[in-house]
Amino acid sequence: MAGRAYAGESAEERLARQRRQFLDAGLELFGTVGYRGATVRALCKQAGLTDRYFYRNFRDTEDLLVAVYAEAMDQVQLTVMEAVAATPADRPDRVIQAGLEAFFGAIENRRVARVCWLEVLGISARIDEMYTRRVQQFADLILALAKGLLTHWPLPEDEARVSGIAVVGAISQSALHWLLEDYRTPRAVLVSANERLIRGLIAALPQ
Repeated sequence: MAGRAYAGESAEERLARQRRQFLDAGLELFGTVGYRGATVRALCKQAGLTDRYFYRNFRDTEDLLVAVYAEAMDQVQLTVMEAVAATPADRPDRVIQAGLEAFFGAIENRRVARVCWLEVLGISARIDEMYTRRVQQFADLILALAKGLLTHWPLPEDEARVSGIAVVGAISQSALHWLLEDYRTPRAVLVSANERLIRGLIAALPQ
């Protein structure tokens, strides 16, 4: 049975709003004090809600971390895909540059970068599996883009899969180093270096 409306807000809307407040609180605290430093009490204070509402939406802080991480990565991936889609496919160099610009632009949000590249490491088997799955998803995205830029795809699928993961690893390490150095290197340098890497891989493909 549906819950009662309160102050013009249905039970479903109220639950969605509370979840949104906790997701925002999770990104803020996980991205600043860190996952291990963010207690349920601190998250509730940040969200402006009580622990009753926290446990109505999430089992524990790890459950919230999963949701925050998934949402952040979804947004990063969407940003990259939108940038690529807006770039003429007949200019592979521009497509690669646009994707990298969008990626590094998205992770200039320090909280997103910290959650996605630091706070999810070494938490649990569940988080490790999710992280590995996301790496594979990004590798699949890169391979799909690469195949779309070439008239002929010369690699067997197993080598293509490993190549995609290797590229994701290189970009991810660039992102992590950028965060740890407090973004001292200009974004253009990150884009140029990783663009050179990807273009080098494409150039090395068998004809």
